[in-house]
Amino acid sequence: MPPVPSATTPQRPGSGRSVLAALCIAALALAGFAAVTHGFAAVTSDGVRRADIARTPRALPALTLVDARGQPLSLADYGRASDAVTFVTLVYVRCQSVCLTSAAGQSWLQAEVQARQLQGRVRLLTLSFDPANDTPEVLAQHARRLGADPALWRFAGLREVGDLPALLDLFGTVVLPDGLGGYAHNAALFLVDHSGRLVRAYDVDRPDIALADVLRALPGPSGA
Repeated sequence: MPPVPSATTPQRPGSGRSVLAALCIAALALAGFAAVTHGFAAVTSDGVRRADIARTPRALPALTLVDARGQPLSLADYGRASDAVTFVTLVYVRCQSVCLTSAAGQSWLQAEVQARQLQGRVRLLTLSFDPANDTPEVLAQHARRLGADPALWRFAGLREVGDLPALLDLFGTVVLPDGLGGYAHNAALFLVDHSGRLVRAYDVDRPDIALADVLRALPGPSGA
């Protein structure tokens, strides 16, 4: 993959957006890590994040997104009271590490939702934090590779790079440039409940636990 342009590399047309996104991520990384570890005191930042979200559920702000079909939407659309809960992951498409686990977990959830006929009660949302590269076309190709059902599983990215700090802060996500044109970042499977609040964060490799919690809360046979 092409390297991220540096101060000594001639910039390609349109690369300013990529540089702005990378600088924004780099500037936020240290402060974000300090915040989610409570001043670097916690042994595991993910453990702190899970506890914080469970203790104090978070409202979803009106961040402007664009989905894989090029359609605008707001993150606040998922923050309204609904008959459905939403499982959310944050990724970037070029990622070849933890994002693959996130994608596998969402794929497993899609299969379970379809098998249990939970469409309309459980939905999936994959958000990209790499707006410079993850265009609607890239997200659409990614969705097709994963066999995503667009009625159940939606892919979207930020329309404005300036909204990146708010997105990362909301989900307690720390993103660090890896020096190879990609990013190292923490990951989780997040749950937005019926009230539209971010209420839980799970390990990305345990979507079964996340779904079991949702099923227990459902009335009727699905929750048995």
